[in-house]
Amino acid sequence: MSPVAVSPLSHRRVDLAPSTPGLVEAVSPASLAMELGIEPGDRIVGINGLPLVDALDFQYQAQSEAVVLDVERAGVLLRYDLELDGDEYWGVTFADPTFDGVRICENACPFCFIKQIPKGMRRSLYVMDDDFRYSMLYGSFVTLTNLSEEDWRRIEAQRISPLHVSVHSTDPELRVALVGNPKAGRIMDDLARLERAGIDFHAQLVLVPGVNDGPELDRSLRDLSTFGDRLRSVAGVPVGLSRHGQERQSKQLRLSRTCMRTLPGKSISVRRYERDEALGVIAQAESWQARFLAERGEPFFYLGDEFYLMTGSPVPDTRHYGGFPQIEDGIGITRHFLDAADRFLRRAKPGALTGAAGTIACGELIGPTMRDAVARFNARTGAALTVSPVENVYLGSEINVSGLLSGTDLLAAFAPSRGDAPFYISDRMVSQRTGTLLDDMTVSEVERALGRPVVPAADLADVARDLRLRQRSRPQVAA
Repeated sequence: MSPVAVSPLSHRRVDLAPSTPGLVEAVSPASLAMELGIEPGDRIVGINGLPLVDALDFQYQAQSEAVVLDVERAGVLLRYDLELDGDEYWGVTFADPTFDGVRICENACPFCFIKQIPKGMRRSLYVMDDDFRYSMLYGSFVTLTNLSEEDWRRIEAQRISPLHVSVHSTDPELRVALVGNPKAGRIMDDLARLERAGIDFHAQLVLVPGVNDGPELDRSLRDLSTFGDRLRSVAGVPVGLSRHGQERQSKQLRLSRTCMRTLPGKSISVRRYERDEALGVIAQAESWQARFLAERGEPFFYLGDEFYLMTGSPVPDTRHYGGFPQIEDGIGITRHFLDAADRFLRRAKPGALTGAAGTIACGELIGPTMRDAVARFNARTGAALTVSPVENVYLGSEINVSGLLSGTDLLAAFAPSRGDAPFYISDRMVSQRTGTLLDDMTVSEVERALGRPVVPAADLADVARDLRLRQRSRPQVAA
């Protein structure tokens, strides 16, 4: 399976920037790519005699019994002619999985969060993506409004699945208003096409008080219930408004001209849920969940954690979430955290962390739940952790989840000090790709400013592991 050099490419410069099409960023151990000798910095430029389109095209084309792979390395094209089983683990990570950047959103949603953020944040946060490839690869939600017929045919031919679709409403006129695009009104036809093609999909409804909840939510769920097993789940999440978004809303955004023709004289005013309204959504959801449980064997419609936390309602148990189909969108993440805490505490040795200290910095919304969990953690392990809910001054106090806290917020909440007791923050605050927080500060920069270690953690088990390591590395004082 050795490669054969078939043509010199010395006239072509191999650009190692992440935007270079087909650039290999990493190769997994014990993978076929490593066995073949493919290395980071190589470019996969063709497969089975055709130019490689993107990472999804590679996944589809490479799962064959006969594969011809063209790889460019240092100006030379290497060709691998392979006979395979057809289900190989290639282990290739591309620097840019789409090879041509991200498809930009062409909608004008009145609650678009990207339009609500200030300057100075991570550059990637300003990309208004609506890319079906990212939907399949990373679970990003798309509206389907920018798909060409060629895109549809590719999705169908290569079975690009599952997709995650921002539906918001199944009423054509209301969805046009909520998405800000006349193409948005064909959503039921688009979803039906996915179903006919055998494409699995998840649906999301961003709920706006008095706009697409109540009777409109009933309509959307009634329409969505007509789809079979290809529709895997439906989520309802409350609209979010930053301080900048509220200032924008105070100007009473008008619908686009197209929407004005559809809904003459109407405007959509976006605001946050009040507690009694959120309780109403929970009650409405529970009615539908009971129906879906009887019809489909699972609740099928799941609410964002914010609905439960903002009302002080109990977070549903693990069985409710049916395998957590939309946890990447934050649906059930609180239950997941609490389950992980319970598993850790069941096996934790009593008193094993006696004297270990630190501070857990979290969003204000999860604060009461976090305090209860950490109190149980301290009682079991002997640790002396404290919980400090942090106000979001960067985006505005209305944004109260941990994952949207920034370095600026941490520096505003805590005075600089000297010591080795760490601050623990949610690992969702830190980009896995850039290692930066929302405001582009690094964890190291925050550490230097606070004078104490700052440790991203996924759960309390991560916190315990870090505390144990610190205990072991602490110098022992002779008696």
